[in-house]
Amino acid sequence: MITRIIKDKNQLRSFLYLLIRGISVVANYLFSIVTIRFFSDDIYGQYVYGLSVFMMLSVFLKAGIDVHFVKLYAEFDSGSIPKWIKKVENRVMVLTMLVALLGAIGIYFFYLPKDEALVLIIFVLSVPFHVKVFVNSGKLRGISKITEFAFLNIAGRIVFTLLLLIAAYFTFLKNNPYAVSFSHLFAILLLFGVSLYWTRREFAFSKDKNTSAIPKSFNSYNTSLLLKSYVTVFFLWGDRFLLSLVTGASEVAKYDISLKIAMMIMIVAEALKSTYAPVFAKHAPDSEQFKADVKKSARLGFGFSFLLFIIILIFGKLLLGLFNPEFRDSYNVLLIISIGYTIASFFGQSDNILEMTGLVKHYLFYYFLIIVLSLALGVILSISFGALGMAIGIAVGNIVFQGIASYIVKSKIGIKTAFL
Repeated sequence: MITRIIKDKNQLRSFLYLLIRGISVVANYLFSIVTIRFFSDDIYGQYVYGLSVFMMLSVFLKAGIDVHFVKLYAEFDSGSIPKWIKKVENRVMVLTMLVALLGAIGIYFFYLPKDEALVLIIFVLSVPFHVKVFVNSGKLRGISKITEFAFLNIAGRIVFTLLLLIAAYFTFLKNNPYAVSFSHLFAILLLFGVSLYWTRREFAFSKDKNTSAIPKSFNSYNTSLLLKSYVTVFFLWGDRFLLSLVTGASEVAKYDISLKIAMMIMIVAEALKSTYAPVFAKHAPDSEQFKADVKKSARLGFGFSFLLFIIILIFGKLLLGLFNPEFRDSYNVLLIISIGYTIASFFGQSDNILEMTGLVKHYLFYYFLIIVLSLALGVILSISFGALGMAIGIAVGNIVFQGIASYIVKSKIGIKTAFL
């Protein structure tokens, strides 16, 4: 099996992505343990709230161009990127900086309580740097630099934050409740510098002045990706944001830890999505290679996801107890989220195929409806059941989300994305 993975470039890239993703998962767990044990559940809950705002703003403001850049940079020669791409990127960055500045000012004057306001300001001011990291990671993903992409998009932020937080705790910020958010800010700045170095080493813009006009087709194609990314990030982070509004910080902490453990199930699926995105973009949907890649990725993804679910089923309480002995009471929350992820992985790379084949426009309405209804269900149930209620809503949403995407791929291009 190892020999086959090494020989298959796509699976080798998936393995490398998986390795980096594994490092990020371990770092994420260590970060959560350090924050909860060194500080408190409440401070961790505030961090999760600030992070949810930070992630949603980052995705809203990047306007889907990082995903679009995967396709564009896969098509153009890296030594002569059209100037209009840089123009698009500059417009996005100017808008991002303006929104972040106005948002920070608004929070300072109008948000109460003031301790939470400062945490939010720190997160909001780091958004422009994170948007640039997202955009640069999309460029590298387009030329199949999966290791660099994985570090920028997944592992780097949390690894740097963990290291900086440990350094802060054992130096001058030991008892400072803002040590966590400041560590995150400086981690983003470090990641920003790394992303600039990697992309400037790989790409050069064309000197031809005729490449400065933005194609009319860009807006129509990017609008679908933009809308999908908006709905996706609200689905991924809206749960913790909304849960923060209807429950206490401690309950948010328990939910977030359960979610972190359950997301191990999606590690392989995420690795496959990242490595197969440029592959799906290059090959025609009716080609035999495309169909073979779809089948291979579905089988590998579901197989590993099911195996990880069994591990969580057996050792879930033990894993929760590593963060805080009181978190063992959240075992049912962990199981519900895990079941949702496992069933969703059965449908393979359906959402990825929609993005890379231009079919996402057929899915946006259903996607938006699924997200709104699943989050609404989660909020309603959370009022009575706390974190368990949000877990039910998210699990249902994940299953329906992938199931309908799989159905659309089957109906539009006649390819079955599911495991069986």
